Amino acid sequence: MPLCLICPCSQNWIWGGLMNNKCFYLVEGACERQLINALKAEPSRLIPGSIIVHNVVQKTIPKAYVASFGRNSFVTMVFDTDIPQTDILKENISLLKKHCAGVRLIYLAQVLNFEDEITRATDVKSAADLTRSPNVRTFKSDFVRMKIKDCRNALERHHLEVKNLWIKQPPTPFDFFEQNGHSIKTI
Repeated sequence: MPLCLICPCSQNWIWGGLMNNKCFYLVEGACERQLINALKAEPSRLIPGSIIVHNVVQKTIPKAYVASFGRNSFVTMVFDTDIPQTDILKENISLLKKHCAGVRLIYLAQVLNFEDEITRATDVKSAADLTRSPNVRTFKSDFVRMKIKDCRNALERHHLEVKNLWIKQPPTPFDFFEQNGHSIKTI
């Protein structure tokens, strides 16, 4: 069973145990959904949770989503930082802090984007190398079409280091939060 990186006690992550929490992943798009699903597959590299495709940098989180985040839940936001617009992201963070008592916010900022995170965390020189795509434009559609197991195998074949995902400090417009992705990673 994976160890929990949420607390320094290194307790095992178990549902119904020490940390009976739910995790929700608000991801920017289909590529992020695919990556999160691949990392949740056994042996898991992320704590389990529900995935909602919703770009928190461009769209306000619907109240229906906010109402579903219970006390002691983790709300994990995965988003790019290549476009320096943060107004809606700040609104979403305020909305969650105001209406979701006891919810822990996790920021997985992709510096600058999904492809950069893939190249930083694997041995590929270009994200297209991961899927053997002819170029970066077709990489995303190729990545999304992979089965979860094949995606995970491709990531491992290219020596994925989960500890290198979502660790780079975001650019200045996004410097109002700390990267805290270590909170949901398992070892």
